[in-house]
Amino acid sequence: MKDERQRYILFKIIMDDASNLNKRVLLNSLWHSIWKYFGMKEANKIGLWLVELNILKSYGIIRCSHTTKEIVISALTMIQEISQQSVILSPIKTSGTLNKIRQYLK
Repeated sequence: MKDERQRYILFKIIMDDASNLNKRVLLNSLWHSIWKYFGMKEANKIGLWLVELNILKSYGIIRCSHTTKEIVISALTMIQEISQQSVILSPIKTSGTLNKIRQYLK
């Protein structure tokens, strides 16, 4: 049996005050968006993992399976509010390796 291939998604966080944004709050919002728009059947396949969250530079990196990359990107863009604050999560780049994402950041 083949291993599941991974994809890394780099996204930008556009928010007025991101001081109370942390990994737990962001992941809860993302999971809520996935369950709301795609249901539990698709949520089971995702294999979602928040690799990095940098509040100061306003970006984050998410890992997911290659078959559910489009679902995660769609769920990211559908999030409009986190902790009663307006937010835009804009996907910038998708890659199969974390090294390529980090090179893009430099």
